[in-house]
Amino acid sequence: MVLFNRLVALCFCLLIVSVGSVPAVQAGPGSSSPDYSPEHIPKQNPDPRSYDHPARMAAANNAIDLSEHYKRIYQVRVVSMDAGGKSSIGSGFQISADGLVVTNYHVVSDFVNSPGTYQITSVANDGQSGKLELLDFDVVADLAILRHPQPEKTYLPLADTELKRGDVAYALGNPGDWGVVMVPGPTNGFVEHSYEKRVLFSGSLNPGMSGGPSLNEDGEVIGVNVATAGSQLSFLVPVDKVRKLLARKRELPVDSYQTETAAQIKLWQRPRLQQLIDADWRGEEFAERQLFGEIRNDFQCWGDTNDTDDEREVARVSKSCSAGDDLYIGSDLHTGQIEFSFKSMKPVKLNSTQFARSLRSFMTAGNRTAYRHSTNFRCDADFILGDDEHAERYQRVITCIRAYKSLPGLYDSVVLVQDRASHDAFIAQLSLAAVERDQIMALNRRFILRSLFGGSAL
Repeated sequence: MVLFNRLVALCFCLLIVSVGSVPAVQAGPGSSSPDYSPEHIPKQNPDPRSYDHPARMAAANNAIDLSEHYKRIYQVRVVSMDAGGKSSIGSGFQISADGLVVTNYHVVSDFVNSPGTYQITSVANDGQSGKLELLDFDVVADLAILRHPQPEKTYLPLADTELKRGDVAYALGNPGDWGVVMVPGPTNGFVEHSYEKRVLFSGSLNPGMSGGPSLNEDGEVIGVNVATAGSQLSFLVPVDKVRKLLARKRELPVDSYQTETAAQIKLWQRPRLQQLIDADWRGEEFAERQLFGEIRNDFQCWGDTNDTDDEREVARVSKSCSAGDDLYIGSDLHTGQIEFSFKSMKPVKLNSTQFARSLRSFMTAGNRTAYRHSTNFRCDADFILGDDEHAERYQRVITCIRAYKSLPGLYDSVVLVQDRASHDAFIAQLSLAAVERDQIMALNRRFILRSLFGGSAL
């Protein structure tokens, strides 16, 4: 992959089991010897799962040959016009006679974010190089459409149907500068705990293969290589996302890239956030409070406690939850995160004064994007209960927000909820990235009420 961010020739090994001769069975007195002659062995239907089954033998003898498709793979390079060197490399493949080439958005993201600094070039399988033109992109699906001025006469067709679980896909790409390779592996349906559809692929995609095609046995594109988590755990963009991007038939002007990126993020975030705002958050008990956890299928939560520490001065219980999707916009600009957490603390060996002094609250933005892309956070604090931090018990809410400099109308938000008393303390935090202001306000309000008042909150 180019990142983040965010295929060796196919070889099947046939296991041959060698069975030695069966020793003769000696019959005891009064017994009859079993007859092992071939004509007395009952005939059985061959097991279709065995390696010597005729169908499997025939399949092995007619191995899938996708070698012709290697020449339809390009290495896609983003090159610094000043330095003359590559800033990133990936793969791409031709899908039409007029030279349309598909790759990942993240492969060409440096050009999208700084078109005056970089250019996009390609290297074909025969070593011929050329300049590519960016026509359109989809930051959510992580796809881009390019055009080659001197296309190959043949191209890769898009499959009409998706592979079923267990069907083998063949991923092609150019890792590093070593040439086109193939990686076979089964597909496993769509990734769970994800808002966006991604195919889970049991193959070892390597850096530089991003943007390459994954093919079925007929040589049709069923997905686009996009990311790997290592240990033969990789991800593909489904081919229907390619079709949708092609259907736009657009050629974006260079000066519209940032506005277009912001518009795509908003179009993705609006229903994604509204579902959370309107949903019934299923209650879960946390440290004697009625709170919530995995509020939608794309969320995962993790918990921790220090109850096994005999030397602890403060008992701590925590839970953190996050959505499974975010967006790669650039090498130092990742966005779209939704994260929340809870922490409960009670003194074990400290008096109330010592306990109060031990408490520290930190606000952490789930979006760890470089600050050059946004303004500084502006924060406000309001006491819900009590007048200040010296009250016997107080409830306070701190909200912070910052704007994106190049993505108009989008903001990051962090809200911290504190409920403190002399004998316990509770902290909740919600972090949102690249959200419109009205939805930030609505989701923050919902989170604050549920965190402080549990299931009784509207």
